[in-house]
Amino acid sequence: MIVSIVGPESSGKTSLATALAEELSTNWLPEYAREYLSGRPDYTELDLEEIAREQIAREKAFIEANPRAGILDTDLIVIAIWWREQFGQVPDWVERHLDHQPLRHYLLTRPDLPWEPDPLRVSPHDRERLFGLYRELLSNRGFAFSEIYGQGPIRLERALDAVAGSTPGIR
Repeated sequence: MIVSIVGPESSGKTSLATALAEELSTNWLPEYAREYLSGRPDYTELDLEEIAREQIAREKAFIEANPRAGILDTDLIVIAIWWREQFGQVPDWVERHLDHQPLRHYLLTRPDLPWEPDPLRVSPHDRERLFGLYRELLSNRGFAFSEIYGQGPIRLERALDAVAGSTPGIR
């Protein structure tokens, strides 16, 4: 079972990915965009294309190395939303990849955590609208997803329940 964590900025994706991986004794794949953009918050559409292609390559290698289970701290859904917000039309090759990517269960994180400033974050007052865009995209594509909300241990417990519900016998 591959679990991908998606959602607006500062909604606890990385914290949830690390906690889930620890609880489930599995590996997790960090978000490549953070590595790529470290120290350079300005980017172009060509940068976003490079980020997307490397994210796909890293996901492929990660899934091959972890065929039974793994946690993705974001995936191409996040990049597709980001692309649409920053540059308009999402390229056809991104759409095609989403149509044919390996199956996964999405955990959509609600922006109900306090905003944490970060040089790469730009939407402190737009997180609810962005959350709606994620929900709409996942629903329209027919992807399996669970909304994760709450603070502290209850957030992790809800994520564990969602993963267990999508993969009987995992807990």
